[in-house]
Amino acid sequence: MLHSFLGLILPGAVNSQTLQIPLAPPGCWIRVVSPSGQDFDANITILKCKAMDFSKELEQRVKEAIEAVPEAVASTAKRYFLERFSEKAFDGEPWKPWGKRYKPGRGTLLVQSGALRKSIDVDEISARRVVITAGGDRVPYARAHNEGFSGSVVVRSHERVSKKGKPYVVKQHTRKMLVPRRRFMGESHELETLIKKDVEQLFKNTMER
Repeated sequence: MLHSFLGLILPGAVNSQTLQIPLAPPGCWIRVVSPSGQDFDANITILKCKAMDFSKELEQRVKEAIEAVPEAVASTAKRYFLERFSEKAFDGEPWKPWGKRYKPGRGTLLVQSGALRKSIDVDEISARRVVITAGGDRVPYARAHNEGFSGSVVVRSHERVSKKGKPYVVKQHTRKMLVPRRRFMGESHELETLIKKDVEQLFKNTMER
C-alpha cells in the first residue's frame, strides 16, 4: 500500500512527514487585510468599538478557514494524483513510454482496467496531516509502477493458447523484470504550489464573504 503524507503547518500542530507545506512566510502564519480595505473614519471611541467587533469576527473567520484547510489539501492532492494518469507526467517529468515490444490490447499508459487509478483515495484527514493511499491487495503493483522495480519475480503456472489455437500449460518459473518508474504519488513542487494557491484562495474567500 502506498502512502502519501502531507504535513500541515498549523498553529500548534507542526508535523514532520514526507511533505511539509508551509502556508505562509517564516515567522508569519497569515496576513489578514480588512475585506473592505477602507480606513475607519470616526472618533477614537467609535474606532475602538468597531475594532473590537471586527477583531472578534476576524478571529472567527480565521478559525473557520484554518479548520477547512485539511479538507482543501486532501481535495487538491487527490485531484493532482488522479490527473497524473491523463497527463502522463509527474511534477513536470513525463512518464517513460511503453517499450517497443510491448503492445497493450487496450487503454493507455498505466490505464487499462483503471484499477490503479481508482485505488487512490483519502485515508486520513486531521489538523496535523492528510494521508492519501493507493494500491492494496487488489492492486499490488502500485508501488512497482510508482517507484520502479528491477529484480526477479515468480510467474505462477498458467494456461496459454498457441498461435494455432491449441491450449498449453506454462509451468511456474522465475523471470527478471524491469518496471520503469512512473510516479503518480509523492512529494511534488507542482502539488505544493497548487496547495498554497488553493489555501490562499480559501482564506481570501472566507475573509471576504
